Order: sequence, then structure tokens, then C-alpha cells
Amino acid sequence: MARYNPDADLSPLYETMDRLRTDCLIGDGSLLSPGRSLWTAEHFAELQRTYVQNLDEGEGKFFEKLKVQLSDATAEAHCLMAELIWLLYAFQRGDVSPPTKDRKVREVWSWSSQDLPQDVTALTEQVLYGVGRAGQGYNNNKWRELVLLITAMQDLKSRPVDERRRLLGDGGAFASWFEIQVNGENRQLRHILPFLLFPDSFERISAGQHKRDILAGFGATAAADVGAMSIAKLDDALLTLRKSLEAKHGSHVDFYEGDFRPVWQKPKEKKAHSKDKLDEEAIVPTPSGFELNTIFYGPPGTGKTFSTAQRAVEICLGQMASDPGAVRASYEQLVKDGRIGFVTFHQSYTYEDFVEGLRPKPMASGAGFTLEPEAGVLKVMAERASKQASNHVLIIDEINRANISKVLGELITLLEADKRQGAPAAITVTLPYSKTSFSLPANLYILGTMNTADRSISLLDTALRRRFVFEELPPDSAELAGIELDDSAIDLAAVLDNLNLRLVYFLGEDAQIGHAWFMGVKTKAELDRVMAFKVIPLLREYFHDDIERVRIVLGGGDGFLNRSPIPVPKGAEGFAEDRYRYSDVFREEGAYPEAAYMALLGHE
Repeated sequence: MARYNPDADLSPLYETMDRLRTDCLIGDGSLLSPGRSLWTAEHFAELQRTYVQNLDEGEGKFFEKLKVQLSDATAEAHCLMAELIWLLYAFQRGDVSPPTKDRKVREVWSWSSQDLPQDVTALTEQVLYGVGRAGQGYNNNKWRELVLLITAMQDLKSRPVDERRRLLGDGGAFASWFEIQVNGENRQLRHILPFLLFPDSFERISAGQHKRDILAGFGATAAADVGAMSIAKLDDALLTLRKSLEAKHGSHVDFYEGDFRPVWQKPKEKKAHSKDKLDEEAIVPTPSGFELNTIFYGPPGTGKTFSTAQRAVEICLGQMASDPGAVRASYEQLVKDGRIGFVTFHQSYTYEDFVEGLRPKPMASGAGFTLEPEAGVLKVMAERASKQASNHVLIIDEINRANISKVLGELITLLEADKRQGAPAAITVTLPYSKTSFSLPANLYILGTMNTADRSISLLDTALRRRFVFEELPPDSAELAGIELDDSAIDLAAVLDNLNLRLVYFLGEDAQIGHAWFMGVKTKAELDRVMAFKVIPLLREYFHDDIERVRIVLGGGDGFLNRSPIPVPKGAEGFAEDRYRYSDVFREEGAYPEAAYMALLGHE
């Protein structure tokens, strides 16, 4: 059944959703405060007036703006909004933690000048655990999902109770009704809400592209046809496929787990371990739950910088922050406190820069100088961590760009967990310049980033690969699902998928483009700038200025790069090869035509 989840027992959530269906959707009650009448036509009409018709699309945080928008609303409308926020959070796992969900729901409820009791069943960690990732697009467009939810519920509440009972008793009927409310918009609730209410009939999938990929990957529908299928037909076909697979395998089926995912989504190769057996003594989980040495790797724009900052904060503080603003604030404070250090490797970087080297110091007499040992960033961080019990983190950006053997020297062995201070096989070395003893403390974590467009992991020093855990950050178009441009229907996820499809064909997976470049895009003008100043320059670098191939990756034609023939110079008429001049349309016109993106997406 689709309600099966390999990661957790979701029955508490399903039971809560059954109560929501009966008490709130069919009835007019309350999920968080049983006995109250909140889910009424009157209260949804109030939210339509105070929120939907009073949108604030300017700068600012979602909940700060929401509080202002609801400033004139009744206490009941505030409480209803809190329950709608609960429903928006119900599916999400990983994007928002259960404690954060609980805190935010209670915060909105408190705007009614009332507080929720501590023992609310729907706010327990088991209920708030979540089903799956909805992606950053869902978070960024929470306000749009909320508009859909309020508008749809207002329509539902306008219907007689018997009609509501019929819709809430038939998954197909509910999905058809809800699709009318979606009205063609690219909202993720169109996938999420039917699943939450009918987990036996719909998949725990929040992105339509994943549904299409699954059907095509399993051969249930021809790849050429799946793109034209409606959401309803996709869901019907997935249910048929699920039943067939369950009958064949005699067990539960989850399309994201086990042997099923590789059928529709090509697994990412763990290239770091392709040639060498992992030294299990060198890489062991620490008391904090993280390995001491980790490298995040992936193509440009996959969020490696943010991931290292987020991980560093979590290691130091013992708790995860998913909000980028909170991560940045905590990170900057930890840097000021000396608990996080940062360095970027480059081709000229040396042992003397990283560990310890000789630096000129003026003599007291003012005549000449002496060479004295000076600590590099690794030694500074190690000495600082040795004096404190708290965790410290050293981030090495672009770790693959330096000659690792020369930078680390004899210290490569000290990276291993069982060679750190206090470990059974702890090792101390004598540094060559200061002649002092040195070892790495067990509370100093090392995080590296590696851009696979610069260098393949397989080319890394073997000794380094054995001593680090590698976490891949591949491009993920699902992170862009639900993001809509304010002034265009261009599908950002499809743009990324089509670019990467062509790049993989020509150059392989290491040369893909990451989703992070498109995350903040809100208008077509912003998309044009990303293409002009990030994507196209990278493509030109990839193909060494073979502009014709760049044009092919961009869909062909003159939409992005205009090609015009160079007149044959006098005396060169005998040359058969045509030559062309290429110009960037953005730099000439200030924008790319909509048709350029349609060609990239294969719509021409």
C-alpha cells in the first residue's frame, strides 16, 4: 500500500488526518482544540478577506508578514490559520523539524491571545515526524500553497455536508475536485493533500516530475507520452503500477527505497570509494553523530557552501537549523567565537600555510630580520580545540585544488579517528619548524568541499580518500518544484533538467549544473541574468569556447546565442568551411526571448 513508509511508523499521522477529515473537513470543528467550531464557511471567508485579498509579496519573513496581515482578524480566524499551518507542515520531513513545526503552530495560535495546552495529540513528535521532502520551493512558496488551501476550503465549506462526505470518501472524486481548485497552477499541495487524506490510493510524492519519471522508468507508460498526462492519469497509472509490483514481489513497495529507486532514478556513483576499500577504523561515527572528516562534493551550484555551514553549526551547537538566515547568523557568531575556521585551498597552497611555516620577523635592532615559526590555520584550530570541551570545525573550501600530500605532509595519519588525542592509538608528531609536539584533538571536525567540475574524486590522493567520508550533493530539480516566476510560465525545474540532460550526454555527470543557482529566481529577468552570467559562461568554459556545442546544450537556435556568418575575406573564397560570429542575445537585447526557453525545453 502507498501508506507504507520504510523510515517510520506513520500511523499516528494517518489517524490524525482521519480525524481532520471527519471533524474539520466534513464537520466544522477543530483539530487542535476539540469542541471548538473553527473550520466554518464564515471563518474561511474571513481568511479570504484578511489574507488572500491582502497579500504582502514584498520583502520580509513569512510569519512576520502573516501576523501583520491577520492583525484585524478574529481569535477564531487566528486559530484556524494555525491549523492550516499544521496541515502545510504535515507532509514535510527533513525540511522542517518537528520541534520547529510545533513552535510555529503554537506561535500563530498565540496571536489569538490564547495558548494551546502542552498535551495536544496532533503536535506530538510522532505525528509531526513527516512523510518526505517537499523541497525548498515548497518553503519559498508557502504563501501560494496557503492561498490555494484557503480558497479550496472555502469552496468545500460552501457545499452541503452530504456532498462534503462524498468527496472525502472517494479519493478519485476528491482529487478531481481539488484539481479544479488548483486551476492549472504548479502547486505541490495538488500531490500532497490527496496523499495525506487517501494514503492507500496516492503516492508520497510531492513533485509531478518524479511521478512521470517513475512511470517511464518502470515502462508503465512510454516516455514520449508521460509528459502529456494529467495529474489524475499519473496517479491512476501509479496505483496500477504499485498493485502490479506488490503482486509480483509479495511485499510493500516504496518507490524511493531499496531496488525500486534505481529503476527510475539513476543512482549516484560513490566515486570516492570506487578503487579503495574503506578504512573502517579511520572513519567512525563520533559521539555527536557525525564523522570527524567529511567532504561534500558535487557540480557547481548544488549548495555545498551552505551545507558545510549548516553541518558546522549543527556539530558545534548540537541542533540543526534549516532556515538559511538562522544558519548564517549562528555560523557568523561561531566564527567570531573561534569555533569555526575557514580556508580555501588553491594550487599554491602549502604545508607552511596550513600547518606551520617560517615567517620573517624584524629584529629588535631594526637591522634585518629573523625567521620564526608561525602557526597555520590547522595548528591554530587544533590548539584552540584542545583547550576547550566544545566541538570545533575547520572548513576547507575547494579541498581538491591543492596538492594534498604537500599540504598535509605527515599529518595525514593524524586525521584518523583512532589516531586523535585520547584515542587508543593516538599519535603525536614533532613539527619540523617549531620542533614542538602536535596531535589533533577529537573535538576538531574537518569539513571539505569539492567541485567535481574541476576534478573528479577518483583523481584525489588515495590516502585522503580513505580518511574522509564523501557526501554527494547532486543537482536536485525537485528543490525547484513549485517555484513559479511572477511574470512567466517557464518551469525552472524543467530548465535545469534539460540543461543537465545535455551536459551528461556530452561531458558526463560531473559537469552538471546545480539547482542552487536558480533558487532565488522570482522573475524572468532574474532567470535571464542567471543564464547570462552563470550558466552560459560555465558552458563556454566546459566546451573550451566551442560555441556550437554550447548552443546545442541551450536547445539550439539563436534564442540565447545568435549565430551570424562571417563574410568570406577576399582571397579566401576557396575555403569550404563556413565561419560564424556568435553574440549573446542578453548583452545585445537585455533579455532572452521566451522562445529560447521553449526551445531549451524541447517545445519547438
